[in-house]
Amino acid sequence: MTKEERQLKKRDMILNGNILKTIIVISLPILFYNVCNYLYGIYDMMIVQVAHIGEAADVVILDQIKNMIQTFGGAIATGGGILIAKKIGEKDIEGARKASNTFFTIALIIASLTLLFIPLAVPFLQLLKTDKSTIDNALGYFNVQMVNLFIMTLNSCFIALEKSKGNTFKIFILNLGVIAIKIGLTTLFAFGPFEGVTITWLAVATLIAQGFMMVIMVIISILPSNILRITPRSLNLKKEYLLIILKLSLPVFIGRFLFHFGKVALNSMATDHYGKTVVGALGISNTMAGLPTNMINSFEDGGSTIVSQNFGAGNGRRIKRFYLINMILVSTISLISVIVLFLLKEPVAKFFAGNDEEYRVIIVNIFKWEILDVLFTGIAGASNAIFYGFAKTKITSVMSMVNLFGFRIPTIMLLMYVVHYNYEACGIAMFVSNTSAGIITFSLCLYFMLTIEKNERYKLLFPTNELTTT
Repeated sequence: MTKEERQLKKRDMILNGNILKTIIVISLPILFYNVCNYLYGIYDMMIVQVAHIGEAADVVILDQIKNMIQTFGGAIATGGGILIAKKIGEKDIEGARKASNTFFTIALIIASLTLLFIPLAVPFLQLLKTDKSTIDNALGYFNVQMVNLFIMTLNSCFIALEKSKGNTFKIFILNLGVIAIKIGLTTLFAFGPFEGVTITWLAVATLIAQGFMMVIMVIISILPSNILRITPRSLNLKKEYLLIILKLSLPVFIGRFLFHFGKVALNSMATDHYGKTVVGALGISNTMAGLPTNMINSFEDGGSTIVSQNFGAGNGRRIKRFYLINMILVSTISLISVIVLFLLKEPVAKFFAGNDEEYRVIIVNIFKWEILDVLFTGIAGASNAIFYGFAKTKITSVMSMVNLFGFRIPTIMLLMYVVHYNYEACGIAMFVSNTSAGIITFSLCLYFMLTIEKNERYKLLFPTNELTTT
């Protein structure tokens, strides 16, 4: 068996294997990767609370700004991954290799641009109406996170390349090392023999852990045995691949940027109207409700790879079966998550609030609304796997705009300035926007899947003489 054949074994499973098993094999390692990354974000908040090295609200506010900036790097990873997975599905390995080098070149440029936020940190944060105390107390944390973004953007590129081949287990194994380093260093910094520890030290722990992953991924990517090998000499900005990647990535960037900008904007409005304590409670609520959302996003990421490869191979009927099975699986996980979160909402609030009864009540009253939107957020994620797989990134972008401008901002403004509702308005706005956008996204995807066989553009996916297989 040649090296190319060995690395393409997952391709055969994606195109011909049992669909449920394929979804689990491809998505489960991504799920563990996403959950582990998310858990060490929660761990940071817990350490801040327990070790008294800063304010949890500062971490929440700056991390959401960081996530907003990170969207373009993440969007490039999505766009490049879609193109490369489709090329692998078509068995155009040379084209996939050339596209990979163009993809990495773009990622390198984007990663470098994130470093510009370091000298511009104060005016940028002021522009976003970040609370002055947060800037004064946590500027160092923000600057280290910008260096983190440089590394994480490149890591997202490496991960997208492995994911496009279906090698998600490798991602999971590497992430175990990242988690061990991150949690170990965070615990050491917070409780070890150090003085003057601040939340900046937590960002340094993340930086070292992500740096470990980058070193390993660089080694993997330059190995001669890698069918998508990246080398300095091969880096390029070939127009044929550059334009496709940007065309796929730009709508994803707009959608994800608006999603995170919506959270930053909501934080700013909540700070002005209700105070920083409510923003801290909202951040805790976002973080805890985001845990199942990140699990669900794993099936969106893994699913888009499965759809892209089958699209490239012309397996239309297999894509339709995948849609049904993936939707049932994701809906079940989402429903279970809602039930579990409802059972845990009081203990979670008690942990973060400690003996502050008023703060505990605020967390619970916001968190209960965010829990309710998890189901439709999951259903939207399963639908997005189809849209990404078919390179319909404009639809996901438009739906993010609808979420923010059509539902979230109008709802919060109505509740704040017309109804004069209390702080629960923050949770209600999240629930209304995510649920409404989820229902619309699901409806659009369902219509697309029901009518795809009649669409002339996709007629080659459904040859009339094809025998139905299981």
